[in-house]
Amino acid sequence: MAIVKKNLVTEGLRGRVGNLIFRIRGKTTMVYPYSKRETPLSKEQVNAQVRFAEAVRMARAALTDKAERKKFKKMAKREGKASAYGAAVSYFMLHRD
Repeated sequence: MAIVKKNLVTEGLRGRVGNLIFRIRGKTTMVYPYSKRETPLSKEQVNAQVRFAEAVRMARAALTDKAERKKFKKMAKREGKASAYGAAVSYFMLHRD
């Protein structure tokens, strides 16, 4: 992993460029090598991906409501999460159904 600092060409860049993946975390752009998965996902991994996608969908929907957003902001602060979104995803991962 490489961290890009104060570079006008890569600032704000995200996604795949050739064999490099650019990600933004906070105010920092990070560069990772692209690696293609060689083995298929197991049934458990596929289930985890589906569960996470559902939690993300539920979190996004919940945060459109002001009261829910306020609740998750408080939860984020209490639990040391970076954002209301992170708290909401965590909540829905644990309290599904």
